[in-house]
Amino acid sequence: MKPGNIDRPGDAETLLNELSVGVLVLDGNLDVTYANAPWASWMGASIKMGTSLESMLNADALEAAAELRRVAEDGKPRALQLALRAGGPGIDARRVECRARRMPEGVVIEARADDNGQHVGIPDIARRLAEVTDMAEVLRALCDISVRQCAASGAAVLRVLGSLGEVVGATGSLAPSLGRSFELEGSLLTEAIHGGTIVREESFFDSGRPLMRAVPELALGPIIVSPLRAHGETLGVLAVARDVGASPFQEHDVERLRVLADHAALAVHKSLLLLQAQSADRAKGRFLATMSHELRTPLTALAGYNELLADQVIGPMSAPQLDVVERMRSVTTHLGAMIEEILAFTSLEEGRDTVRATEFLAEDLVRAAVAIVGPLAEHKHLMLKLELPAHSIRMSSDIDKARQILVNLLGNAVKFTDAGTVTIRLSVSGSTVRFDVLDTGIGIPDDELARLFRPFAQVDTGLTRRHGGTGLGLYISRRLTTLLGGHVQVSSKAGGGSTFSILLPQEWTGAS
Repeated sequence: MKPGNIDRPGDAETLLNELSVGVLVLDGNLDVTYANAPWASWMGASIKMGTSLESMLNADALEAAAELRRVAEDGKPRALQLALRAGGPGIDARRVECRARRMPEGVVIEARADDNGQHVGIPDIARRLAEVTDMAEVLRALCDISVRQCAASGAAVLRVLGSLGEVVGATGSLAPSLGRSFELEGSLLTEAIHGGTIVREESFFDSGRPLMRAVPELALGPIIVSPLRAHGETLGVLAVARDVGASPFQEHDVERLRVLADHAALAVHKSLLLLQAQSADRAKGRFLATMSHELRTPLTALAGYNELLADQVIGPMSAPQLDVVERMRSVTTHLGAMIEEILAFTSLEEGRDTVRATEFLAEDLVRAAVAIVGPLAEHKHLMLKLELPAHSIRMSSDIDKARQILVNLLGNAVKFTDAGTVTIRLSVSGSTVRFDVLDTGIGIPDDELARLFRPFAQVDTGLTRRHGGTGLGLYISRRLTTLLGGHVQVSSKAGGGSTFSILLPQEWTGAS
């Protein structure tokens, strides 16, 4: 079968048309003598025999033609990127990565049919990198984008690690180097970082560079390396390479890599900051959990001794002494509550909390919460009111977590109410049970509502100092409510009291 004979396709041509690889055959004048189906699909129209290749290209046509003529002259295969002209309505112009080699009829160009292989604009690249936060994903995306943008066969991200260089991300022909270390002296990594500019090597395979010695299986020809700098800090380098015998990188490739490296450095810097923040959060959580456990043990013993004194088991005590013991018990209870809040916070942050659903009456839950907070309200001479429906409401949920939510909200209401009433109202609507906690306290300004449920935050620093607390109660309440499949509502006005509402499903289904 002659390549130009497309009127009566035989079995071989049928097979060529079914390939995902585009096959384009050019004669000595770079006119088309054969094109299989993928090429017609990319162009959006059938390709007539005798069509000039240059007429099919949207940009860099002269440069591509020069590269192909070199293939025909010296017989060395070359990798190149062609910017195809849109040949039909609704067909986007695209770039495809190709490999050209000489054959008796002229030159054959092979290209992989890859929808992601088209040229992506810099704004799209920046957006894609900005959407990724995980460091491994950032490096993978960066390498993939670099290969396509620079018509390369592989890409890698390298960094300095102590006295060595290390490949932390790699794809394509550079993939065998992933995770490998190499000497810094004489490396392109060192040259790019110290020079602060892009460096290149025309034949990396023959260069004897440290990475080539460390990973001898790399079959790389031309390579260019760009520093990754962000906010005055050098994070490493980005390298792109082509196969042995491929055409050298052109100036437009170098410029494209430079722009890409600028965007990539910001993405890598952002991911590093996120990793550091996550590491700090984990360290903070471990510290809080450890210290809370360590404090809880002696505090439990202290509470036990306090009970012995209060019950006068050890011996009789005078009224002033009993008053001091009662004050000690109050402080011990307060400290215990704070420690339990911190333990609940660390448990939620680490995802260790699970729901253990049981059946119970909603009014029993409310009464249990009121019994816990009642002494605090009594101490402040506040009226604590219950408003319960005429008929019982049976629920299926985690009663311990639901009680903790109500105790937190009632405790807050009592804490920030100096005079008046704290009310808890129970109602049901459809399959939703509603708990409203109303107070006549100081209220919350509108501009403070947004930060109300943040951990370790309270409405006002002065109030925090005066009333005490960890600033975790509302945060824990919202997290637990979400865990139980419900949500929190709040309405308040500065100086006019607040209403916190918890809406929980009457039957917990496991969905949150």
